[in-house]
Amino acid sequence: CAIPCDVTVKLLQDEKHSICAQLQQSLLLFGRSTRKLIRDVMEEQQRALDVLSSQVTELMTKVQTLSSEVQRSNTEMYSIKPVQSHGRDCSDIKDNLMSVVPKIPSGIYIIHPDNTDASFEVFCEMDYMGGGWTVVQRRTDGLTDFKRPWADYADGFGNLAGEHWLGLKKVFHIVNQKDARFQLHVALVSSHDMSSYASYDDFHLGNETDFFSIHLGRYAGSAGDAFRGYEQEQNQDTAPFSALDVDSDGCNPSCFIHNRTVESCSGLHNQTGWWFNQCGLANLNGSPEDEGQKQPLRTHILWDTWRQNGSPHLIKSVTMKIRRILTNN
Repeated sequence: CAIPCDVTVKLLQDEKHSICAQLQQSLLLFGRSTRKLIRDVMEEQQRALDVLSSQVTELMTKVQTLSSEVQRSNTEMYSIKPVQSHGRDCSDIKDNLMSVVPKIPSGIYIIHPDNTDASFEVFCEMDYMGGGWTVVQRRTDGLTDFKRPWADYADGFGNLAGEHWLGLKKVFHIVNQKDARFQLHVALVSSHDMSSYASYDDFHLGNETDFFSIHLGRYAGSAGDAFRGYEQEQNQDTAPFSALDVDSDGCNPSCFIHNRTVESCSGLHNQTGWWFNQCGLANLNGSPEDEGQKQPLRTHILWDTWRQNGSPHLIKSVTMKIRRILTNN
């Protein structure tokens, strides 16, 4: 018998409603199972991240421990010090000892420049480029705080066998000896272990009344002349030394650096001291930097003219050293 149309329609509607209900129930169950799966996956990933984070923390702790041990080893290596001065500076020590000592070791020596009553300790590099170098600054691991006031930069700070700043007063006495000229050598190492240098064939400082202004001779090297920069307003040659509490940086009352107003170059450069002139392109007293430790602009060691692919190298270590130049006097 033929089923009436209205009955057929009702049966189809009931079947439709049943299918829709089943579909909704299936979607609901699928959604719940999917959310649970996602939650389980995220929890598993978080557990894996927690394990990795713990391992990274443990490795960083080990690296810091090893760095401290290396620093201590370096200190112990150079802990034997002479009881009296061997010369006026490291160049003089080399000249005095080379006839009696087959190989003069690098290390801490006592010097007595001829224009001062005081003797003091310095680190002499006797192996680098013929030896006779007096180290005036070294940045290697960031363990020494270079955020210092003027008095510390004048007198010196740090560990002579590791990171240190010899002191403006001591450097002044060394480079202003009678009948003596000195060259300055800046040795740079990037975070990718590339090496470069900048050398100046004359180097001396003004006295404390002139805020130990820096005076440089002709440049040579592979890192570019960052002290003089590209433009006259970037030229740090003849600039007085500045610290956060003694400001002679040429920003009067302010400078416009990288689209920002700057009142203190020391403040911009992580409160370090340097021969700033409207800040400039060099500051070797910043923090060592590597790819894994991004730092704010101009808190790191800066030698802007040493570049790769248009960008300054990240510098992880630097040494500033001076050596006596033979004169005709």
